[in-house]
Amino acid sequence: RAIIRAMNGDERIPARVGFWAVLILGVFAWAPALYPGYWQSWEGFAPVFQSVTPTALATVTTTPDLWRGAGSGAFLLAQPLLLLSATPVQALQFTFVLTFILGGAGVYVWLADRLGDRGAGLAGLAYTLLPLTLATVYVRGSVSDALILALTPLALAGLASYTDRRSLVGAAVAVLSILWMWRIQAGLALAVTALLLIYALAVERGWLVALIVLVGGASGLVSLIPLWGVTSAPATPFANHFITLNTLLDAGATLDNSARSAPYQLGFMVFAGGVFAVWGVMLRRQQIPRSVRRLLWFSLGATLVAVLLSLAVSAPLWQITRTDHLLRYPWQALLVIAPLLVAPLGMLPLALDELETPVYWAVLMALVVVASLPHLTPAYTQVNPPLRPVAVIGDNQVVVLDAQVTEAEGAAVLSVTWQALHPLDFDYNVFFQALAGDAVVAQLDAQPLGETRPATSWQPGEVLTTRYTLDLAAAAPGEKLTYYFGYYDWRDGRRLPVDGGRDDKLVLHGK
Repeated sequence: RAIIRAMNGDERIPARVGFWAVLILGVFAWAPALYPGYWQSWEGFAPVFQSVTPTALATVTTTPDLWRGAGSGAFLLAQPLLLLSATPVQALQFTFVLTFILGGAGVYVWLADRLGDRGAGLAGLAYTLLPLTLATVYVRGSVSDALILALTPLALAGLASYTDRRSLVGAAVAVLSILWMWRIQAGLALAVTALLLIYALAVERGWLVALIVLVGGASGLVSLIPLWGVTSAPATPFANHFITLNTLLDAGATLDNSARSAPYQLGFMVFAGGVFAVWGVMLRRQQIPRSVRRLLWFSLGATLVAVLLSLAVSAPLWQITRTDHLLRYPWQALLVIAPLLVAPLGMLPLALDELETPVYWAVLMALVVVASLPHLTPAYTQVNPPLRPVAVIGDNQVVVLDAQVTEAEGAAVLSVTWQALHPLDFDYNVFFQALAGDAVVAQLDAQPLGETRPATSWQPGEVLTTRYTLDLAAAAPGEKLTYYFGYYDWRDGRRLPVDGGRDDKLVLHGK
């Protein structure tokens, strides 16, 4: 009924239509997370494995790292569903769905008192469907980063609530959100805490608000003291991931020749919203509250800084300050200020009277949805992951999901399924050997998928499967055989380590 009244130009729209629009239209963002199967993302099934055996720092298919690695808080929401007999994949899907809902609702609550229901609803929906948000889930598959994106708006909402109403509940929400972020990913949490502290002083302008941020950040930092010193080198060098300015708005930009969009795009609506918001605020400067103007300039300034930090020109600054040890990618700075990206867009109904009318507001909401559609096409796999990987080959580069040897009619057939997590630096060969005691009775050396799909062409998260066959004519009838499988460099014979160097091959037995 509200939509019909809006199309007829009736101004009598329910006070919370913006909030309900965020929840209802937000289904476009999280519905793909509930499709059958799991999407092929950069992190692959690593979050699924880690959710089954959560530890203080993620260790399965990854090297523990205090600042860059995922902490136990990243898998907290999955635990109740696992206790209720949900599969790990279902538990992770639920976690991602909840991050979309919490993020959009958090932005709405944060901005509702400042921008009104329609402006807050527009910003909340834009945040839910922000290309950065969608790519964090459907391209990267990062539970830790998705939760940071959900909790940052909640922290902002808590700070705003304390400023406006001295709400102790708001203060508690802010402190708990910040503390939880530190238990999810410390590097991003440190950056978000710094941003919130500057926001409290520059926008909210309250020392007590800043104190709330300091309490949350200090609590999170203290909770990580037992893990201090647990660090590791990134899978790929930090400096390899600086981006160019044009890719921030290029909807056609892709990664590694795949069909998936790059995970650092701001999107057309963010750019257009910022331009028109500045124009509208300058036209109606006297009518716009000072708090809104402060928020606009702070948002634009933070966005400019985050963009500069994502570009190669900032490389010396990252190195001098050693802050490149805190994040995996320089463009993660955009995740830190993500709620501020949509704040100017939410100011449009307040800054431009025409856009406050129901019909134009509805058009803006529709444009936000339409602009997000190119980012809602993840690639899925129907492979069901095991509770733990069979083996991890290389430097967490190849995860073996299934490997079985079947013996029949004088031959052994190895059926193997694996997932690439990081690009391989060389076109390694695989070896498949049959041994009777210590003697090799049959062996095979070949490209894993033939010369048409060398290992360097595999995409992060891609699930691959094939079969290898050995002729066992040289083996004695009925003799019990052991099988070795692994990867090696055909130039010097060096084998890639298995399970962090515990072995250099996968040991299998026939069935």
